[in-house]
Amino acid sequence: MSKRSLLLLLVFWNLLLTAAIVWSLVRARVPIKALKRQLTELNDTMPQPEAPVQRDTAALANAKIAFFFMDTVRSKYELVKESTDRFQSEGKRMEAALQNEMQKAQARYNELTSKDHTYSTQADMQKDQAELQQLGQKIQDMRSSSQDQLDQMQTRMLQDITTKIQKFLEDYNATAGYDYIFSIQNDGQIWVGNKGLDITADVVNGLNRQHRASKAK
Repeated sequence: MSKRSLLLLLVFWNLLLTAAIVWSLVRARVPIKALKRQLTELNDTMPQPEAPVQRDTAALANAKIAFFFMDTVRSKYELVKESTDRFQSEGKRMEAALQNEMQKAQARYNELTSKDHTYSTQADMQKDQAELQQLGQKIQDMRSSSQDQLDQMQTRMLQDITTKIQKFLEDYNATAGYDYIFSIQNDGQIWVGNKGLDITADVVNGLNRQHRASKAK
């Protein structure tokens, strides 16, 4: 083989190897690009981690906390007792008035049903029947009205008591300077570990002082 032929063969071989290497690299890039694209699409669909919440733990460590027992306030706050007595008294009054009307209606019912309708006209009988229906409707309306009045009265009482407690706590805390004041129920979900934070006595005594002063006016 001549040198010229050998040189041409080497050049051809180098070109063939180069083409083979380029072709293999191109084939390799295609799945890599596809894989990158799939990973990008998958990353876009995945939920991104939320930024961590910054908590002011130093403020909590230095917070002033107090609590009071709401059950004790309800049992010792004089306004609650007076409101309850007034509610019960009004309920008894309404019940007595209802019973009185029922007795009158029963007497009239007995009178109408015991009448001798031998000589009564159809109009008379229809009139008595209509009166009986009116008596029943009157009792029903009276009972419903009494219940509505009691419900409204109870709602006003609770709103008044709640407002006074909230107002007292605002005034009380203007001097005490607590960051949190918790209302504790005997059957609630908050467990009290430090009894020294209990301000129930202050709340009860302060509410009663305000209530007595209001009554004196």
